[in-house]
Amino acid sequence: MVHRHGDYKRCAAPEGSEKESIQRYLCPPCRLTFSVLLPHRLPYRAIRAERLQAEFDRRAGIQTPGLDPPPRVAEAGCLQRAWRALTTRVEPLKEAFGQLVWNTVSDAASFWASLRQSFDSVSKMLCFLSEHHYISLLGNYICLKPPS
Repeated sequence: MVHRHGDYKRCAAPEGSEKESIQRYLCPPCRLTFSVLLPHRLPYRAIRAERLQAEFDRRAGIQTPGLDPPPRVAEAGCLQRAWRALTTRVEPLKEAFGQLVWNTVSDAASFWASLRQSFDSVSKMLCFLSEHHYISLLGNYICLKPPS
């Protein structure tokens, strides 16, 4: 059984003006601590999952209108970096998602379009990756595998 171990503040918006409390938990037997993010939060990204999904949908040609309201400079930079991170991870993510994505995907746009046919939200994609492969969508970090 895990115990609440405290919390920490992290940026809730790319501009850094808003802060959000993230809960920390401790596993007493193994002494590991971990954070639990709300569904609208992305690991290591200060942008909301819904905004990232809408921008990636636009880039993949799934949704033609841009974000409403349009992203400010800081958010646009975060979205650009997130897209660039996705483009470098297409092959490992193709392997992780397996038959849930088309075999013919070769670039980030086609990969994202295929992925969106299997998952209706970024949160569900992240849950799948963390539960089955202990990796993330946009980062090169590995999530902690729960002790057996």
